[in-house]
Order: sequence, then C-alpha cells, then structure tokens
Amino acid sequence: MKSKIAIVHSDYYQDISTSLVNGFKKSIDDSFHCDTYNVEGSWELIHKINSLIGEYDKFVAIGVIVKGETDHYEYLSSSIANALLSMTITKDVYISNCVLNVQTLEQAKNRASDDKNKGSESAYAINNLFLT
Repeated sequence: MKSKIAIVHSDYYQDISTSLVNGFKKSIDDSFHCDTYNVEGSWELIHKINSLIGEYDKFVAIGVIVKGETDHYEYLSSSIANALLSMTITKDVYISNCVLNVQTLEQAKNRASDDKNKGSESAYAINNLFLT
C-alpha cells in the first residue's frame, strides 16, 4: 500500500499555488499517493490539516502570504509557521511548510517558477526523508 500525502493549498493566489502544487506533484516519488485539498486562505491551512490527521501522517502546506501596509503579514506568517511546527511535534506527523512569505507577488511568482519551484523542493524533502 502506498504511503499517503495530503496536499493542502490555499487558493487566495490561485495561479501561484497551482504552480507550487504542480511542482510538488511532478517531483514526488511514485511510491506516494497524493490527495489534494484546497482552502480559501493560508490561515485555513491549519484547520484543514488538523482535521485530516489520522487519515494522513504526511502533509504539504502550500500558500502565499504577501506583505501589505500593516502588521497582519507578520502575525499571520508567524502564527501559521508556529501552528505547523506544533502539529508536527504534538501530533507526530510530518508537515512540509511550503507557505511562501514574501514582500511582493513577483517574489512569489519567482519561487513558483519551473527552475526555482518551492513545491518541488518540498517533494524532494519528503522523498529524501522517507525513501532513503
């Protein structure tokens, strides 16, 4: 039976998250079975992943947070990273954090491009951790 991975991604910046999801799917080893779940924004990644624990023990969280004119970016970025780390430790699951925290949309697009795709990097991390 194939090991299962839940790809949970935010659709807030849909074109970028789609590129990250595609990069992940192209780079993940065939021995994994991947199911994809989408949520509205990066904040919702936490709830969705938490609700899927037990059905999956490996996750990739994909989203984009772009700095705006207020401190919201800092609070959101920090809270999401801390929640993903906390779930990893307390629930004994692996969560690859592929939530981009960027200053501009251009930076996010660069990190979702074919040659620098952070989704692909998340897949390589999972491949190396669980297949070697």
